[in-house]
Amino acid sequence: MTSLHSFVRNHRFSTFVVLTFAISWGGVTALYFADVDLGSSAGQGVGTIIFMGAPAFAAITLLRFRRVSIRKGSGIYLGRIRWVALGWVAPVGLTAAMIGVGLILPDTTFTTDYSAFLIELGFTEAEAVDTIAELETTGVPVVILLTGLGLVLGGTLFALAAFGEELGWRGLLLSELAPLGFWKLSLWTGVIWGIWHTPLILLGLQFPDEPVIGVFTMTIATLAWSPIYTYLTVRARSVLAATFFHRSFIFGVFTSVFLTGRGELVISPFGVIGIVSALFGIAACVAHDRLLADEQITMGEPLSPWSRTEA
Repeated sequence: MTSLHSFVRNHRFSTFVVLTFAISWGGVTALYFADVDLGSSAGQGVGTIIFMGAPAFAAITLLRFRRVSIRKGSGIYLGRIRWVALGWVAPVGLTAAMIGVGLILPDTTFTTDYSAFLIELGFTEAEAVDTIAELETTGVPVVILLTGLGLVLGGTLFALAAFGEELGWRGLLLSELAPLGFWKLSLWTGVIWGIWHTPLILLGLQFPDEPVIGVFTMTIATLAWSPIYTYLTVRARSVLAATFFHRSFIFGVFTSVFLTGRGELVISPFGVIGIVSALFGIAACVAHDRLLADEQITMGEPLSPWSRTEA
């Protein structure tokens, strides 16, 4: 049986990680020294292409070098549609859980600042306020309209951005780490994924008030979310499930729509409420696996995520 130590030394695994970090960290560093404002719309666009696209670029480069099919090496299959669809809509329920967790915390209060959702999408404050005022005239609850918008964007435009990450993390990396089994695979992916965000956090794009603590918080959060991503991907037999789950997490913005009184370290999807809600999500995955699934995948045995799809 392949040991953790020997597998981690696998050159394909390490080469992918090094190449991904080199592209992402090197690209953002170059933009910083070129005085590109990463907080502006243009800067965020360029930064997103370089940073989020790096895992995909690294994965495609290595698979082509090895003369392995990109589709087979990274799980680009239609897969099991119901699980792909679940990955698309699940963030709605998890966001509701985050809001619920936030409301039971001390000093956190309920608000309805719907403009925060649109500001996160790139609207100016004035544009967001005017748009919300127009939506209120339709007679349909604004939260319903914004949820629909989030689902559409999460399954289309934003999914394209997420695909750059997921082709690497839940595509090639999941394939390479599959012999480790569900939990070790999720652990390694979560740690790497979290540390990878470090430059963005230190530049103030996430947790701007507490960047150093934010690096640790983000890594704990990605560790907590990683098993859910793994579960959806393996059940779907497709990297598309993780892709839709990732970008439908735009619903995480609703935490700032409905919660106030605490900083990002608490009410962010990658803060305290996100970590706690992820634990609920993990419990749901394990319960489904142990009680309802025909084939269990969380028992620690090596995984074959794409085998049946390939057949």
